[in-house]
Amino acid sequence: MRLDRTAFKAYNFKTQSTELDNYKNLSSDKKAEVFHYLQSVVYNFEIFNYPKMDKTIHSSRKNG
Repeated sequence: MRLDRTAFKAYNFKTQSTELDNYKNLSSDKKAEVFHYLQSVVYNFEIFNYPKMDKTIHSSRKNG
């Protein structure tokens, strides 16, 4: 599988500072809302409907 390198553009310091200006004046609640939205897009799940963690893969035992 190859990554599509044309999907994203490379950032330099000038474009990074303009992107920062978009989020600098937001409240922490709005920043959290943006974060949750971006997480849902990246990991392909409905917003605020997180997939359940599969706990059957790992197990732990107490010694003693």
